[in-house]
Amino acid sequence: MMVVKKKQLVIAALAIVIGTAGYLNAGKEEANTEAGQKYLGEAQLVDSEGIAEETSGGDFFSQARIDREAGRSRSIETFNSIISNESADSAAKASAQQSVLELAQNTETETAVENLLRAKGFEDAVCYINNGMANVVVKTQVLDSANAAKISEIVTEQSGIPQDKIKIMEMN
Repeated sequence: MMVVKKKQLVIAALAIVIGTAGYLNAGKEEANTEAGQKYLGEAQLVDSEGIAEETSGGDFFSQARIDREAGRSRSIETFNSIISNESADSAAKASAQQSVLELAQNTETETAVENLLRAKGFEDAVCYINNGMANVVVKTQVLDSANAAKISEIVTEQSGIPQDKIKIMEMN
């Protein structure tokens, strides 16, 4: 009985660490973008004097989606290795399967939120859902209370997350 509890705690701790790492990585990427730092693989135009010019292809929103997907893929690989591990007990496998399902549901919900926000007139948006909380970054010139209410309403309708668990940030 004690072995099962230890394995469940390890799985739960792993899920929390992976989720936290993804969340922190998203914040780091945002800070680096604001500071003008480039990412590996991001295109740059260079003029005849070798001076780099920023291109529109490497914007925050595209990079955030790529980073989010890469983090999710790593998490799913970890959970799948637990699921396919013959020595893992059934509780650990069930927990890993549940985590994979939650990641899939979060991915669907995030995509729906982002698409609906663009449909409501926001130029672009990226949504992160994790541990019953949502973080939304929108590209807008003005984030007033009416726009914040629209965003919160869409996130709540799509995810069931209460408005006090939604954080909204703007990026121009």
